[in-house]
Amino acid sequence: MPSPFVVLMVEDDHATLSLLAAVARREGFDVLLASDGAEALAILQHQPVDAIVLDLLLPEISGFDILRYFVQKAPPYLKRTIVITAAAEQIYQDCEELRLVRRCFRKPLDLVDLTSALHACRAAKAREEGEGLPPVMATSLMKHAN
Repeated sequence: MPSPFVVLMVEDDHATLSLLAAVARREGFDVLLASDGAEALAILQHQPVDAIVLDLLLPEISGFDILRYFVQKAPPYLKRTIVITAAAEQIYQDCEELRLVRRCFRKPLDLVDLTSALHACRAAKAREEGEGLPPVMATSLMKHAN
C-alpha cells in the first residue's frame, strides 16, 4: 500500500479551508489544516508534508513570508506549493517567489484545477521516490521564519 500523501492547507477563511479540506480528502489525500502562517510553520516544524495549498493574504506571517522562507531554507517545498489568492494582481505581480511554485490560482477557485495540481504534486513525489531522491523535511522552521 502506498504511503499517504499529506497536504497542508493554509487559509484564514474557515469556510474556504473546510471546503478545500473536503475536496482534498475526497480525492484521497491526507489533510493538515492551518488558519494562518504561524500555525502552518508550527505544523511544518513537526510534520513533513508532500504538498502545500497556501493563501497569500494571511494574518501576521503571510503567504509571501512563507514563500520567502522556502526560497531561503526549504527550496524543495516551492515546487509542491499551490498558491491561492484573492489579492489584486498589483499586490503579487512583483513576487518573484510565485514563479517558483507549482501553480498559482486566483479565487474563486476552480476545484478541478486545484485537484489536478494536487495530483501533479503526488505524481512528482512518486517520480522523485523512484529516482531515490530524499523527501523534503522541515526542521526548525519557526526558528528561521522570523
